[in-house]
Amino acid sequence: MGTPAVHLPARYYRTYPVESPLGHTEETLDLDPERTVFLLVDVYGLGFDGSTPDDAAGSDLPAFYQDQAIASRDIVRNHIVPAKQAAKRLGLPIVYLTNHLSPGLNESSEWRNLTLRVHNIDVLESWREPNQILAHSDIVAPQAGEYLIKKQLYSGFFETQLDSLLRSLDAYTLITVGFDSRICLATTVTEAMYRNYRVVVLRDAVGTSPYSTGEDAETGDGEWSAPSAIRFIETNVGYTASSAQWIAACDQATGGVSQ
Repeated sequence: MGTPAVHLPARYYRTYPVESPLGHTEETLDLDPERTVFLLVDVYGLGFDGSTPDDAAGSDLPAFYQDQAIASRDIVRNHIVPAKQAAKRLGLPIVYLTNHLSPGLNESSEWRNLTLRVHNIDVLESWREPNQILAHSDIVAPQAGEYLIKKQLYSGFFETQLDSLLRSLDAYTLITVGFDSRICLATTVTEAMYRNYRVVVLRDAVGTSPYSTGEDAETGDGEWSAPSAIRFIETNVGYTASSAQWIAACDQATGGVSQ
């Protein structure tokens, strides 16, 4: 007998009527564990294992990536890791998307030159293996039996085997976490919807540079980029839920017992 369906309260945003939109509402999704995949987008980098945020700053990471590790540490440790653990208790396939330095990237690449002029980072040098930027902290590293798909550009579907893998797993619903909710995560989930996957983003388990979460607008910190990114997903791509809702739904399905 398989694991029972996962009943997940999921949020979306209604834009109608135009003169006074109805806004957020929730729908309980009945997820088939046999057709659900837990997808981590660009959850890599050293700096998440230490006991304090300052541990990330003591590494050899370039300053740009140190700042990312410090800012995203709470999201990784307190939201992404527990959400992944719940997915594993449910027995879901775990799929990682990670950046890498493609052998085909060269000095004429428009994306390489954009990164150089915007961030002062030359990926032809900083992403050359081995490096600490694309390494995984132990707390969230892929484990035996989990899948790792490497990508060069933002979307996990561009010139990768992600779609083939998901179809071989008979996936329909993608529970998605990671970074950045306006860039790599946003383009990946948008292309997932193009391919008829149902997307659920755990909105407090994603980050938007400078890595505030999609919950922040509701807690009044004044950030706009994260809630704007979440609104885009809820309006144009699929659903969102909190990591706590996801964990509770998984534990209800499994009785809180490891599979």
